[in-house]
Amino acid sequence: MRVCSFSYRSLLTALFAGGLTASATAQETAKEARRPDVHFVPTPYEVVDSMLAIADVKKGDRLFDLGSGDGRIVIAAAKRHGTRGVGIDIDPERIKESRANAKKAGVTDKVEFRQADLFETDLSKASVVTLYLLPQLNLRLRPKIFRELQPGSRIASHAFDMGSWEADTNFTVGYSGVYYWVVPANFGGEWSLTAPGGRQYSLSLTQKFQKVEGKAQRDGQAAKLEGIRVWGDSVTISLADGDSALRLQGVVDGGSMSGTAGGAGTNGNGKWTATRKGPAPKLGQETED
Repeated sequence: MRVCSFSYRSLLTALFAGGLTASATAQETAKEARRPDVHFVPTPYEVVDSMLAIADVKKGDRLFDLGSGDGRIVIAAAKRHGTRGVGIDIDPERIKESRANAKKAGVTDKVEFRQADLFETDLSKASVVTLYLLPQLNLRLRPKIFRELQPGSRIASHAFDMGSWEADTNFTVGYSGVYYWVVPANFGGEWSLTAPGGRQYSLSLTQKFQKVEGKAQRDGQAAKLEGIRVWGDSVTISLADGDSALRLQGVVDGGSMSGTAGGAGTNGNGKWTATRKGPAPKLGQETED
């Protein structure tokens, strides 16, 4: 009876272990067999050239190509500019093809290709992102771009835009559209600004993507905020206060801004600073209407 009892337990153990192994194998196989979200259609080489040009890709950049296909964008950047790049694609056949193409081009020391889900890929090391996806995938990707990329990072998309995040530049190459954005810093919120001559202003800024508007006050009285232009982490603020007109140019660094000023009333001191009061509002997480 003991022998039978032991054999029975052993059989159950073996079946249980075998079931776990089969389950894990099935999960891994399912992961490997996941179908791409986009069928592979290569970006024409003249469009590749235009995407790299508009993004001003340089040797010191780190380029991530999302849905990299046969690797042509990453490989072209490496060959022409010495740029280090990473291609992300869920399709193992495309990854195999990309690696072979990189070897033929002699750039395997500068590029890598990862079989991965682009939505699970950390983009924080990228200074340039290129993509040729579908409109709905671009919209899903948009909040991730704002969470992970640094202000000033550049994005070039073949064929499709990003919904209500208007492109900074767009143009046509042959029959193909190219869209380009610079990721803006977060300028939103309440700010205390010190202008040349020690004048104090309160700014209340609202931001949607790269567009910023708001109100200004000095000593409780409204001042005219004539315009704000944002480009990456750089900002230009045009401010009118009575007979004074200020043009403030500078950069944002987290909760502070600083730069130089021109215009009437600067009193020879062309420096200005600003500090955000309270937490920064979320940026780039807006959903489509």
